[in-house]
Amino acid sequence: MALKIIWSAKAKSGLSKVIEYLQKEWTQREITNLEENITSTLSAISSNPEIFPKSSVKSSYRALVDKNNYLIYNIDLKKSCINIINFRGTKQNPKY
Repeated sequence: MALKIIWSAKAKSGLSKVIEYLQKEWTQREITNLEENITSTLSAISSNPEIFPKSSVKSSYRALVDKNNYLIYNIDLKKSCINIINFRGTKQNPKY
């Protein structure tokens, strides 16, 4: 059973910052590739939530979306959902 994906405000903001950067510095192709990689990653997480390694934050996981971006998520089995906590570029200073 696939779990529902819920994005936090912080994760949405992080994704927006990455997309803004790509729009300024790169092409639509990189944005499209990122969207495809996010979709693929979320599909994998939804069907197999523990597929990625645990992060340094208690009960959270870190999923590498591509070589430049990752997301932090946790699993809420009671609500049958995955909570995307943060989305960041790999070059940013980690807070998780």
